[in-house]
Amino acid sequence: MLGVVVLIILLAIAFAAGYFTRGHVSRKRRAEARRWREYSEPDWLRAAAPANTNEAANTNAAATGELGQMLDRWESRARARRAG
Repeated sequence: MLGVVVLIILLAIAFAAGYFTRGHVSRKRRAEARRWREYSEPDWLRAAAPANTNEAANTNAAATGELGQMLDRWESRARARRAG
């Protein structure tokens, strides 16, 4: 009986340690994401068009974000397929 109680206590400690570790890693990841959000690319870094597209560089790239750029590319490719 004492062995079962000890196992339950050890399981509870391990469970709590896992939650603490997950929270700690998440806090660090969010803090780093907040630091990177303030980063702005220098003008000279994006001189050419992106390598993964045949289109010109999007002048509204900072406003739309990465997901917006991807959706814009998909839409323009779909428009090109429909047009012919």
